[in-house]
Amino acid sequence: MTELDHATALRLGGWDPRYAVVLATAARDGVAAALVDTNGDGADVDLDEYKQGPDGRWVEVSSGNCDDSGAFSTGYMALAWGRAGPRATVEVEHDAVRYTVQASDAGWWMFVVPSRSTEEPKVVSRDGPGA
Repeated sequence: MTELDHATALRLGGWDPRYAVVLATAARDGVAAALVDTNGDGADVDLDEYKQGPDGRWVEVSSGNCDDSGAFSTGYMALAWGRAGPRATVEVEHDAVRYTVQASDAGWWMFVVPSRSTEEPKVVSRDGPGA
């Protein structure tokens, strides 16, 4: 299985690594997502969604512009992302289960889980600077 790290997100999304910057990635149980600043200036952020194929490799299922924060459920995955203080802890609740994610040094965080529910994940708490 290929890890969905920043280099893999750039490659799979077809982004030029000279300009694009991966802000955050998340993967869990066969679903994944990446937030990509497409030209490195913060003006155009893209959300790329992935499913894991039978061979363990990630396959892009959707890509498009997004806001600095958001949440939704597609019927096969639930996603949430946003900004917090650098290295802040963010708690997200989905289908009555709480999950903890950590923001990057730049303050970006992302959450993803497989889901058959249409319930959007909700941020329930943040700590650290900028919380």
